[in-house]
Amino acid sequence: MADQEEWSSNANEALHISFIQAGRASPVTLSTFHPKFTYPIFGEEEHIFGYQGLKINIRFAAHDLLPNVSVSYDKKFKAVEDTKALDIEETLKEWIPEISFQKSAEYESQVQQNASGWKPPGELLESYTSRGRKYEIWSAEMMDPAVQQLIERIQILVSLFIEGGTPIPLDDQDWSLARWRVFFV
Repeated sequence: MADQEEWSSNANEALHISFIQAGRASPVTLSTFHPKFTYPIFGEEEHIFGYQGLKINIRFAAHDLLPNVSVSYDKKFKAVEDTKALDIEETLKEWIPEISFQKSAEYESQVQQNASGWKPPGELLESYTSRGRKYEIWSAEMMDPAVQQLIERIQILVSLFIEGGTPIPLDDQDWSLARWRVFFV
């Protein structure tokens, strides 16, 4: 069997989370950071078997939280009988919307095209300026499909940063979405 340590990556270090926004010619990264926890996704040991030089990038467009996943590595373990590399994309599909797996070029084009005309769902409650920047506060009901889409896109972060945190059920009929309002700044 393969040397476990040689083919094992620390999931907290391999996973990079970024927020990006449209730039002049291509998207610009605003911030990149690592998660606090990856055990809900990759197991208690927070290790991913089967790769050397593994890097998992999850990018979110700052305006509409559109996610994109890209995986790169130097080497991938060649399967030996039942021992094989973890299928990272398949593992992440339980945690992040399907649209997250589009090609990076398509994603970047979509970010560039959609950013300027986008506005938060719901109603504008207030606008103000602070330190030369304009801010708006928007409010919408959780029943709004546009709000649900935003929550679905970003809620992987709950499990990555809140100990024991789990995504909220957006399709559970017994869990009332009507009682919640979401505020955007």
